[in-house]
Amino acid sequence: MSKGTLLYNNWLLGGVAVLIVLAIAAVASLHGGVAVEMGGLEMTLAPHENGGLLHLSFVRAA
Repeated sequence: MSKGTLLYNNWLLGGVAVLIVLAIAAVASLHGGVAVEMGGLEMTLAPHENGGLLHLSFVRAA
């Protein structure tokens, strides 16, 4: 294992990204949908129409 701060460890950065996506999914399931836009790409999470858990879609933002 190489030396370095926690910010340079890949597992920590990946874990933080997964926690953010899980938090967005939780809010989407509780409140009926969430859209997040970053860098020209929009991620939308909404309840599924046919009784599934969530519907995830990625769209290029204008």
